[in-house]
Amino acid sequence: MSLTTTLNIAQQALTANAALSTIVSRNIAGVNDPTYSTKTAQLATTQDGGVRVSGVTNAADAALFAHLLAAKAGAASSSALSSGLDQLEGTLGLSTTTAADGTATDTSPATLIGTLSDAIGQYAASPSNATLGAAAVTAAKGLAANLNAAAAAVQSVREGADKGLAAAVATVNTLLGQFATANKAVVDATVAGTDATDAIDARNSVLQSLSAQIGITTADAGSGGLALYTDGGATLFQGTARTVAFAPTGAYAAGTVGGAVTVDGVAVTGSGGMASKSGAIAGLAQLRDTTAVAYGAQLDQIAGGLVSAFSDTTASGATVPGLFMDGTSTTMPTPTSTTGLAARLTVAAAVDPSAVTSPPGTTPKTYGSVTALRDGGFNGAAPGNTTGAASYSGRLNALVSQLGSTRSFDASSGGAASGTLADYATSSVGWLESTRQSASTDATNSAAVVTQTTASLSSATGVNLDEQLSKMLDLEHSYQASAELMTTVKSMLDALLAAVN
Repeated sequence: MSLTTTLNIAQQALTANAALSTIVSRNIAGVNDPTYSTKTAQLATTQDGGVRVSGVTNAADAALFAHLLAAKAGAASSSALSSGLDQLEGTLGLSTTTAADGTATDTSPATLIGTLSDAIGQYAASPSNATLGAAAVTAAKGLAANLNAAAAAVQSVREGADKGLAAAVATVNTLLGQFATANKAVVDATVAGTDATDAIDARNSVLQSLSAQIGITTADAGSGGLALYTDGGATLFQGTARTVAFAPTGAYAAGTVGGAVTVDGVAVTGSGGMASKSGAIAGLAQLRDTTAVAYGAQLDQIAGGLVSAFSDTTASGATVPGLFMDGTSTTMPTPTSTTGLAARLTVAAAVDPSAVTSPPGTTPKTYGSVTALRDGGFNGAAPGNTTGAASYSGRLNALVSQLGSTRSFDASSGGAASGTLADYATSSVGWLESTRQSASTDATNSAAVVTQTTASLSSATGVNLDEQLSKMLDLEHSYQASAELMTTVKSMLDALLAAVN
C-alpha cells in the first residue's frame, strides 16, 4: 500500500469519524425527546479500502409503533366516553351528598319516587292535614324538577360532545396537513438519498397525535411515503389529504339527531360500514348519539310512568293527566310523544297554592289547592271526594297503590323491562353506574397500555445515553488513531523528500 493511499484512507476515516460524531451528538441531544428515535450511521468501504458514511437510519419497531397508535386511539375513545358519563353522574343527583347536619342524602329519581310515595301515604293517614298535603305536593315538585334537570343535563352532555366533535375534526384536518408536509419531506429525502430520519420522526409524531383523535392504520406508498386510513377503512391520506367534515348542531333537545363526521362525504361515525372504532371522535359520537340518548329515554319512561300513575278519569271514562302533566297539556302523552317528556314534566297547577291558573290581571284569580291531590277532579275529571269530606282518603290510597304497581317498560334503552316505577328508576341508576364504571375501567386500562407500550417503544427505539457516551469515547479513540496515522505518513513523506533532495 502506497503512502498516498494510506493518507487517503486516514482522511476518509477522519471524515467518517466527524459524521459519526455528529450523529452521536444528535442522539445525545434527543435523549429526553419522546418523539426522537436513535439514529445509526451506515458505513461502506471505498475502492481504496477506506470507509465512508453511506446513509443514516432510524431505530424502528413497526409492530410496537402500530400497537401504540391503536392504544392511543382506544384510550382517547374510552376517556371521552368516561368523561361524559362522569358529567351525567355528577349532574343527575345519582351520588350521595352530605347535608348540613352531616347526614347523607340521595337525590336520585328512585329515591325521590320513594319520598313521594311516603309523603302521599302520610297524607292518606291524615287527609285533613293540609301540612301533610303540602309536603306531598312539595315532594312531587321536587321529583319533577329533578327529572327536568336530569333531562337538561343529558342534552348539555350531548351538546358538549358535539362541540368536542367539531374541535376534534378541526384538529384532524390540521394534523393531516402536517402529515402531508412531513410525508413529502420523507419521500423527497428518500428519493434524493439524503438523511430522512428527522422527517420520519416528525411524521411519526403527527401520527401519534392523529391517532388520539381518530383510529388510524398506515400502508406503504413507496419511496418512503405512507398512505393513511381510518380504522374503519376510509381513506384519510393517499397522495393528498382528504377533507374531514362535520356540521355542528347549535342546540340539543330530546330527539335531536347530530351530524355525522365524514371523510370525503363518507360517514365515519354512526353505524355505517366505515364507522371509526376508536379515537376521541368515536367516543364522543357514542356518547352523543347512543349512551346519553339511552339515558334520556329512561328518564322519559320514568316521567311517562308518573303521568300514568297519577292520571284521573272523566265521567265519560277518558283518562286525563292528574298530578303530573306533559307541560300544560290536558291530554295524556302518547307513545310517540313521550320523547323529551322528562324535560317537560310539570306538577298540575291545581295542587300548587303558588300557581295562578287564570291570566294575570283577571278577576278572580284561581290558585291551586293541595286538597285537589286528595279529592281528584283534574283537567275536567269528576272529583272522587263528591262530598268534600276532610277525612276522604280513598284517592290517596289508590295513588300509593298505583305508584307501587308493576308496569311494563321499553327495555331497549337499558332499564328493566318491568317493575314498579321505583324499581325501574333504580335499574336506570344501576345501568348508568355500570356503564360509567365500565367506561372508567376501560379508560384506566387503556391509559396503562399506552404507558407500557410507550415505554417499550422507547426502550426499543429511544436513545440509550450510556451507549451513546460509550460510542463517543470510541470515536475519540478512532480520531486519535487516524490523526496519529496521518502524522506518521506525513513524517515518512517528509523523510522521503529529504532523502531525494
